[in-house]
Amino acid sequence: MSPSSHNEAILWNALFEASWDGMVVLKHDGSLYRVNQRYAEMLGYTREELESMYVWDLDTRFSRPEIETMLARVDDTGAHFETQQRRKDGRLVDVELSNNGATYEGLKLIFCIVRDITARKATEERLRRSEALLRGIASQVPGVLYQYRMAPDGSRSFPYLSEGLATQGGLSLGALSGPEVVPLMSRILPEDAGLVEAQTQHSAATMENVHVEFRFRHGDGSIRWIECRSTPQREADGCILWTGILLDITQRKRAEERVTTMAITDGLTGILNRQEFGRLLEREMARASRYASPLSLIMYDLDHFKRINDRFGHNAGDDVLKTVAGLVGECLRDTDLHGRWGGEEFMVLLPETGLAAAGKVAEKLRRAIADHRFEGPGGVTASFGVAQMVPGEDSRSLAQRVDEALYRAKALGRNRVESWGAAERG
Repeated sequence: MSPSSHNEAILWNALFEASWDGMVVLKHDGSLYRVNQRYAEMLGYTREELESMYVWDLDTRFSRPEIETMLARVDDTGAHFETQQRRKDGRLVDVELSNNGATYEGLKLIFCIVRDITARKATEERLRRSEALLRGIASQVPGVLYQYRMAPDGSRSFPYLSEGLATQGGLSLGALSGPEVVPLMSRILPEDAGLVEAQTQHSAATMENVHVEFRFRHGDGSIRWIECRSTPQREADGCILWTGILLDITQRKRAEERVTTMAITDGLTGILNRQEFGRLLEREMARASRYASPLSLIMYDLDHFKRINDRFGHNAGDDVLKTVAGLVGECLRDTDLHGRWGGEEFMVLLPETGLAAAGKVAEKLRRAIADHRFEGPGGVTASFGVAQMVPGEDSRSLAQRVDEALYRAKALGRNRVESWGAAERG
C-alpha cells in the first residue's frame, strides 16, 4: 500500500468511527460487512453481532425480496429513504438511510449512512396531532380562526385561515391567490375598510387587541356583518402576527336593528313614534337656530275618526291610519320627518321651509288624503295646522302653536289647512 493510500485509509477509518450517524458497509448479498460503534449503540447490538447479520434481520418495513431488489439497484448515484429497524431489545427505531455503491479494495460494496430520526418522527407526530386537534376545534368553532401577519416592509399575509371561511365567507381557501390578503380584504365594504385599517395600525403601534365590526361581501354576493377579535404578537424578525377569530354577527345586527326600529317607530304605521319625533324635533330646531334657517311644523288629525271605528270596527280604523301614513309619506322629501303624535294625530317637520311653503305642502297632503278611496269608509278627510318656528322658542311652544292652528281648522269646518301666523303669536 502506498503512503497516500495508507493515509486515506487512516482518514476513512477516523471518519467512519467518529461519525455522529450510524455508518454501515453492506455487501450486495445484504450482509453487514462493517459497522461503526454509533450504529451498534443505536440498535443495542455489539459490532460483532451486527457484522454477522443481514439487512432483513433488522429492517421491519421492507421484506427480504424487496430489500434484495433495492440492493440490486444501488449504484454510485445513491438513494435516500426512511425506514424502521428493530433494536436488540425489540424497540423500533425510525431511521433515515442514504446509500450509494462503490468498489473498495476490489469489493463491490454499498456504503450507508443511518441517522436515528425517532425523536424527529415523534415531534412530527405530535405536530400532526396538534394540527389535527386544531382542525377539529376550528371545524366546531362558529367562525373563522386566522393568523394575519404584517411585515416591517408593510407586506401582509394570512399564514392560517380555517375552513370556516367556506361557510362564513362563502370562499374556499383555494379561491385565494396564495397568502396575499387582497382577495379577502377587498371584500370588506369601502365604508368600513378605513375603520379596519385604523384598528390594525393602532394595534400594531400599541400592541393592543383588535376588536372591530365591519361589513363583508359574502361569496354569494350578500352583505354580512363580521366581528373581528385578535391578539397581536411581535415576532423576532419584526413582523407582527395577529391570532384571532372572525364571527358572523349578521343575525345579531339584524336583531339590534329590529330593536332600534321598534324603539323609535310606531308599531302600527311604521313611521316615527312620538318620543323619537320629539327628540328629532329638538335636534332640528337647534340646527335651524344655529344656521338661522327656516323650519316649519305641520300637525294633522283625521276628521271624525271615531265614527270610522264605531261603524267599521277598529281593524278598519287601523287600516285607515296605515294608509294615511303611507299617502303622506309618499308626498314628503327625504329630509322631512313624519311621526304619529298619538291616536289619529300626526306631525310633519319640514326643515329649510318657511310658513308659506309649508302651507302648500299641507294642502298637498290634504288633497292626497281626500282624493283617496279607502276600503270601508270610502272617503276620509283630515284637518291641518301649520306653524313656523320663531327665533328663541322651544319645541313645546312650537307644538302648542301648531295645535292651535289645527284646532282652528277643525272649528272652521274641517278638511282644511290653517296656519299660525306671526301676528297671532302672543
